[in-house]
Amino acid sequence: MKTGIISFILLLCSIAGFSQKTDTVVWARNKTTYFYDKANTFDFPEMKKIDTILKGFQQYNPSFNQKHFTEWSGNIGRASKSMIFDADYRCGFDYGVHSFDDIMFTNYSQPYYQVFKPYTSITYISGPQKEDVLQVIHSQNINNSWNVALNFRVMDSWGTYQLQSCDDRQLMINTNYVSPKGKYRVLAAYYHNSIEIQENGGLYSDSIFENKVTSQSLSIPVNLQNASNQWKETGYFVKQFYNFKKVSNDSTKSRTFNPGSVSYTIHYVTQSQTYADQDGRTGFYNNIYFDSTATHDSIHFRSLENNFAWTNGINENPLSPKALNLIFGIKQKYYEVKDTARNFSFNQITPYAALSVFAFGKFHLNLNGEYVIGDYNGGDFSLKGIAKFDFIKNKPSKGTIIAGINYCQKQAGWIYEWNYSNYYRWNKSFDKQNFITSFVGFQTATFNATLSLHQINNYVYLNNDAQPEWHDKMIHLINFKLSKNLSWKFLQIDNDFVYQYTADKSIIKLPQITAMQSWYFNLHLFNKYLYLQPGFSLFYNTAYYADSYSPALRMFYNQDSKKIGNYLYTDLFVNMQIKRANIFIKYQHLNSGWTGYNFYMIPHYPQQSGALKIGITWRFYD
Repeated sequence: MKTGIISFILLLCSIAGFSQKTDTVVWARNKTTYFYDKANTFDFPEMKKIDTILKGFQQYNPSFNQKHFTEWSGNIGRASKSMIFDADYRCGFDYGVHSFDDIMFTNYSQPYYQVFKPYTSITYISGPQKEDVLQVIHSQNINNSWNVALNFRVMDSWGTYQLQSCDDRQLMINTNYVSPKGKYRVLAAYYHNSIEIQENGGLYSDSIFENKVTSQSLSIPVNLQNASNQWKETGYFVKQFYNFKKVSNDSTKSRTFNPGSVSYTIHYVTQSQTYADQDGRTGFYNNIYFDSTATHDSIHFRSLENNFAWTNGINENPLSPKALNLIFGIKQKYYEVKDTARNFSFNQITPYAALSVFAFGKFHLNLNGEYVIGDYNGGDFSLKGIAKFDFIKNKPSKGTIIAGINYCQKQAGWIYEWNYSNYYRWNKSFDKQNFITSFVGFQTATFNATLSLHQINNYVYLNNDAQPEWHDKMIHLINFKLSKNLSWKFLQIDNDFVYQYTADKSIIKLPQITAMQSWYFNLHLFNKYLYLQPGFSLFYNTAYYADSYSPALRMFYNQDSKKIGNYLYTDLFVNMQIKRANIFIKYQHLNSGWTGYNFYMIPHYPQQSGALKIGITWRFYD
């Protein structure tokens, strides 16, 4: 293994030695930019340069990294759930299953590019148990104003334990165009998500693992032998903008009326979720309603959204926005849901508005709200207000105070009220949930602290039997997040800390403390041809009754029998940058087995034991 690693590094070094001259690479890299689409905004996109920094490069898991703490099974590409409470303020129809959100491609999660020369990025990561991640990004401008990009990712893994394999595929093809004078802009995207995973239901007996009865992880019995989940999703998205304001080079001319700008968005999505189980007689599920020999539960969705909006102006400079900006819009959505028993369809109209105020180059105020009219979610609404104050004009990185309040009244996801499958069946009706979050924070370029108070009423959740239940009392939850990066000479320490507290721990189960810390050196060697980051990272959360996972529902539910946590995970890593190549070598979970075998993040799904992993990202700018 060591010989292979050394040969791998030498090969990369030799190839990098024949690459372009450094100044040419830097020039091309600075001309390669990207941006993200944002809902309900007309502003010109905030362009960012391609991120080539090494910080956190070894944290490649989209479900778990320095900024994203989740319960996950230890095998990449599977269901996960955040350890940190954050209310969902999205209104309108929602099926309610979000266990795979972290690994999905959407038009909002993937970047749009503008490049001077063709840009290609290839990432490959390899680990034990056939864990492979391959991602290819290619972006190319047709002309100065029109770009086309492709983003393709594969995540495959057999898993450490029986019947735990996953096969994930994500594809995004997008394009963006802006007319020479900026009066017309268009964004368009096609995306496809495919997830195919084996479901073993967790270990049949945790004591076999915890007492180290066998050293062969694949020999430990699991709950399900012939179960799998499949998720397919395809989306088409087009957003167009047109600015009616007359463009004139004559600064002496003024207009008494500004007709503003309009946008039109159309978004079409199809999705299917299928759970199959060839043996329902294992006793894993409490009920069997149709067939004990074979299960094939499928749910199909189709949605079409039309969104039309108007604003009084467009911000061309993010650091100096308009003093007053108004947005009025209306969304029309059509949904179809088809399961084993029935077909449902919904029509909804959602008017919305936003107000943005910018004053003295330091003060920002944003207010927005929306109200849903129509089937099922009719009467849902949300109101949000955020105020920011920058200590130094146009320099938020030097210090910003931020405060706000969010209020939302919404119906629970569809699956909480209707489900008709082989193992679960219910038809319920709940009052609307109410979420109020007030928060205050302070942030700089290297420091971020936020204190939030959540007040939740009529909360709907899955109880210990994986059945929907309604909590008709107010839940109060405090959340404090702290992020601080420290530097001393060559040493850097990145710290992320979250404290959460609620008096009623029977409904929303959370670790009281969650923290990750990374220690590493920044070393430039061989006349800065080699940038090296050797270091280690630590992750810890206090013990709590983490939610269990139901494969048939693809959701997490409450449990009170097994505490998870109070365990320190340690990773040892070396990140390297050789011209256009970023490389990492990591030994994950270095301390596996040192203090016993109790490392879970989801009950009955042990985390992976110590494992060596290698990854590389290679970028090409021509």
